[in-house]
Amino acid sequence: MIGRFSSLGAYKELFEAKELALCLAGGALALAGFLAGRVEAVPGWLPVALVWASLAVNGLPIVIGAVKGLIERQVNVDELVSVALIASVIQGEILTAAVVSFIMTLGALVEELVSDSARRSIKALVRLAPDTAARLADGREETVPVSEIAVGDVVLVKPGERIPVDAVIVAGVTEVDESSITGESLPRTRREGDPVLAGTLNYNGVIEARATKVGEDTTFGKVIRLVTEAEVQKPRAACIVDRWATWFTPTVLAAAGAAWWLSGEASRAVAVLIAGCPCALIMAAPTATVAAIGRAARAGILVKGGQYLEEAARIDTVLFDKTGTLTRGEPRVDEVLAAEAVSADEVVGQAACVEQNCGHPLARAVLRAAHYARITVRKAERMLAEIGLGVTALVDGRPVAVGSVEFCGGEAALTAPLREGLTRIRERGATPLVVCRDNEPIGVLSVSDQVRPVARETVARLKALGIARLGILSGDHEKSVMNLAAAVGLDQAWAGLKPQDKLDILAREQAAGRRVMFVGDGVNDAPALARANVGVAMGAAGTDVALETADIALANDDIGRLPLLIGLSRRMLTVIGVNIGLGLAFNALAILGGGYGLLSPIMASLVHNAGSIVVVLSSASLAFVPEAWLFPKKARP
Repeated sequence: MIGRFSSLGAYKELFEAKELALCLAGGALALAGFLAGRVEAVPGWLPVALVWASLAVNGLPIVIGAVKGLIERQVNVDELVSVALIASVIQGEILTAAVVSFIMTLGALVEELVSDSARRSIKALVRLAPDTAARLADGREETVPVSEIAVGDVVLVKPGERIPVDAVIVAGVTEVDESSITGESLPRTRREGDPVLAGTLNYNGVIEARATKVGEDTTFGKVIRLVTEAEVQKPRAACIVDRWATWFTPTVLAAAGAAWWLSGEASRAVAVLIAGCPCALIMAAPTATVAAIGRAARAGILVKGGQYLEEAARIDTVLFDKTGTLTRGEPRVDEVLAAEAVSADEVVGQAACVEQNCGHPLARAVLRAAHYARITVRKAERMLAEIGLGVTALVDGRPVAVGSVEFCGGEAALTAPLREGLTRIRERGATPLVVCRDNEPIGVLSVSDQVRPVARETVARLKALGIARLGILSGDHEKSVMNLAAAVGLDQAWAGLKPQDKLDILAREQAAGRRVMFVGDGVNDAPALARANVGVAMGAAGTDVALETADIALANDDIGRLPLLIGLSRRMLTVIGVNIGLGLAFNALAILGGGYGLLSPIMASLVHNAGSIVVVLSSASLAFVPEAWLFPKKARP
């Protein structure tokens, strides 16, 4: 009952009207019993019955909670209150027991009400999901529950309506507000062929869209599940507090016994038992964690658990992937070099056949080039992607490979004209993709990408936050990587890396005592994301791998959120520290006050609940603190 906040994953729907009504009814019974005892005409048994009824309403659930805690061997502060109530009853202080149980129960409900503010962002997400959708079937529009929409169904979405499922627009043009998923406040134009996400707002157009994902499989469903499950994952501070809490019961029992033995007054022992309940201490970390995770979710930062936020606060090294992370991830093929007796269209066509089922930005660039050149992309067989290197497949029964120079046999395998072109491509900082057929190079594609506009500013703000070591890990060639590092202000750069090389570099950094955050696109950086102290994936919106692989995902591909992530995580640790200090101070002062007879059992219960509410309010501040306050002045946006 009182100790329900010791486990975030076990909380129920908060502040139910039925609970409040029962609590108030119990308090009214105690008051009626007190007043009835002052009236001579009232039979003597009536006040006693009313007080006992009050104790049954508010005190019995506390005792039951204590018994369950003992049976399940879980930390539960109800034991201390239960002992205090039982001791009061044995003393004959039934009215005191009834009043204390009323105050403790009412205090718990108030704590729930205040704590609910820390979870409002999650509830707000749930409320964004529409209950019904307009489905088009045989030219007719029918309104059906969203649960009945299947993959392949076409839905009609009008201006001002929420999009019910992940879908691809088949007709219409509109502006879509994606802030519920990505945190991006400005609407984005979406037209035929563009994807749209469940839970986002159709701004001003009428669109028809074919469902690609429904229910919990939508990006919106995964975001809700991810943020909700994150509550169960406690940060290290919460685990430490839990261990402390296990010592509180015997310690407080000993203090209560000492107060009784030294003073000879049982009421002092009862006050110590009530004041010693470590609710404020137990709530110190979980409530702050929930508030911080909810705040991050509203900003488009999806965190899998409080421990990852805690780790982010201690990061001193940030390493970035290149393509799709520091760059826009929308590269273009700007030059095609073909071997003798091979046309440029043939080189592009062969590469597109191999790359058609890949999600990497370079693959999309090849497919886009084939589309613009009106080249037919034929079906490929036995496609095999080697992370960080390239892709192979059978095209018309012949083996074709697309990837780095090393993947296709090295520079020695290229003809002199292709080698010259390769050097030229590298010198201007573009990325070369070699295309081989039957193990023979038939051409080279030059692919270039633009640096994200926020990249340089993000790096500068990370440095202002005290991140001393920032670098780039890339499989691209050295010239391209060095140009990019210089453009955004990175001090360290590693080029030409295979996936294992990235892991080796991360291992060396960690062996040197550094805490490393790796930021990648979540598609071909899974090993590095898993190895880093904190893995941050780009492209969470619609990308399953990003949500599954990384510890943290940026829903809007916005690396500009990284300083906010680190600032928020540091603020969370500060709030947890303050909360722990407040919890210990309230407990210590209240125990001393009860032991010295300065606090009656009723006053002790008031002080106990006041401490818990102060801690919850402190945590709730994380959900409302202005973003600028999360940074030192030199790092503020």
